[in-house]
Amino acid sequence: MKMRPDLIVPGEHEEDFVVARDARVVTVPFSPLEKRMAKEKPQLMPGLKKLREELGDAEFERLITRIHNINVADERCLIVAESELHRTFIERDAIPAIAKAFNVTNIRVVTQG
Repeated sequence: MKMRPDLIVPGEHEEDFVVARDARVVTVPFSPLEKRMAKEKPQLMPGLKKLREELGDAEFERLITRIHNINVADERCLIVAESELHRTFIERDAIPAIAKAFNVTNIRVVTQG
């Protein structure tokens, strides 16, 4: 059986870094949460609108616009924050508003990386 040429299997030559010929890394500029969610998860838009009303425009821009991702399922909400500092600010200043806007009782805020 012949292995695919782009498949890398750990073994005696682990130190040799091999990249497939057609591998690409694409950089996409960061866009505000509302703009991304309108395309990717339109079901979250009513909750985001309520959240903006709860927090006010200035706090919404400071805390929510920079969020990397948000998922809501039943009474649970998972938020991926930009950094540890951002996560701390969200937990300190926005948890009650998030709970009310999305009608959730379990909110978890994490950071990427």
